[in-house]
Order: sequence, then structure tokens, then C-alpha cells
Amino acid sequence: MATRKLIVYPNKDLMIQAGAQRFVLALLDLLAERLPDGTHRTRVDVALSGGSAAQPLGLALNDPLADAVDWSRVHFWWSDERFVPAYDTDRNALEARRLLLDQLVADGKLPESNIHEMAADTRSADDIADVMDQADSDDASVRAAADAANDALLDDAASDYERELVNELGPEPVIDLMILGMGPDGHYASLFPGHDEVKVTDRLAVGVNHSPKMPPLRVSLTAPLIARSRRTWFFAAGAGKAESLAHVFERPNNPDYPSSYANGVDEFTWFSTEETVTEL
Repeated sequence: MATRKLIVYPNKDLMIQAGAQRFVLALLDLLAERLPDGTHRTRVDVALSGGSAAQPLGLALNDPLADAVDWSRVHFWWSDERFVPAYDTDRNALEARRLLLDQLVADGKLPESNIHEMAADTRSADDIADVMDQADSDDASVRAAADAANDALLDDAASDYERELVNELGPEPVIDLMILGMGPDGHYASLFPGHDEVKVTDRLAVGVNHSPKMPPLRVSLTAPLIARSRRTWFFAAGAGKAESLAHVFERPNNPDYPSSYANGVDEFTWFSTEETVTEL
């Protein structure tokens, strides 16, 4: 595994601007990489996240090198997704499309088939509201039935994504560039403290019910898949994340601070700000 590197910027705006330039350059480097047999790789697989980790995408096309990227060879995945309807603005995929992907598709540079979204909740708004009300019921049997219904849908969504990963990348899929953010509680993707999903080792993706951060239903890649990414980037900015960052750096694989499970094979870099590293 790679040695962890920390890059500290004066402020979040500069971190995001630098992240956008690094993103474009990383794609160029990966696409130009010469393989042992003398050929170039045919594709590069990138996993995206939401929040501050997605913000560099919105500046990527401003980079003068962006036109040199062969976007037709870049495939986009997600580290996690909110299990909500496809039109819901909470979806990470919708944010990434707005910031970058839809423009690339409209310009004919990125095939729609290169965008690998996690499943959306196809239930009607009324049905979703009913089930979520039942999940908060005072009646334990009603709560259990609602949880079982949600768990089944989440497991189906996770299994579908696992199949797509395997079909595209083989039985031991590897992401070339994993882009992550860390929450104030130390979570990453949708792997939260106090939830067992961070300890799952026999799946590529897993459903997450009762997320402590809204919305409550999610799908996430698992810690082992994330840790074997070739390059892993973390974006963490804000004074409210300082304590968690210190704990994450203190020791690996601490379930109280799930981001401590992350790693990368060739590169493992944290991008942060001065106010975020005050407790290191």
C-alpha cells in the first residue's frame, strides 16, 4: 500500500481549484501510462463522491488540458449513493452530471454508457413516505416489516452494482482513481461510525439502512474495494472535521472513524486546509 501523503492548502477554494487541475492531469497520466506489454491502457475507471469531493469536477473543463483528455476512455463510478428517486437532488450522480458529466455527454466526448450510476429508488413518493413513516412507528412489528422491505431493496441495488463492477472490471475489480470526502464524524462513502457496514469484507457494495445522515437509505462500496484502488484521494475541509481527521490519522481501521480504513495501492493523498489540520 502507498504511504499516506497530506497536502494542506490555505483555504477550501484553493483546495478545490488545485483538485480540479490535479484531476485533469491524473486522467491524462493514467490514459498515457505504458503497460508492461508496451501498450496503453484502454480505459480509466474513476469513482466519484458527493459533497466537497465533487466540487473540483465543476472546474475541470476550465483547465486548458481538459481538451486533451480522451473522455471516451474514462468510466465513472460512485463510491456511494443516496437511495432516492433518480430526479432527487440528493443524488450524488445528479450532482456530478450537473457539474461535469452531462456537458461531456452533450459535447459528444463521453458515451452515456461510460456512466455507471448506482440504482435509484423507483417507488412512488407516496409509497416511500408510507414506508418511512412505518420505519418510525411505535409498533415494533411495523418497524421490522418496513426495515425488511427497505433492506431488500438496498441489497438488490448493491448486488446489481457488484454485478456491473465484475462485468466491466473482472472478478477483483480495481478503481484507478477513487475520489472521497470525509464527514465531520469521520465517515467516508456511506460507511458510518456505529454501523457494521464498514466491517463488511465479503462484498463489493452494501446497502446502508438508517444512515445517521439524511437521507437514511444508501448504497456504498465496501472498505476493501476502496482500499485497493490504485490512487485514492481524500478532500477534507472545515474546522469541524479537525478532531475526526486527527483520529483517522492516529490509527488505521478504527471503526469509530471509518475513513481510517481507506488506502490506495500506488497513491494515497489527503487534500485539506489549514483550519482542518489544527489537531494533527
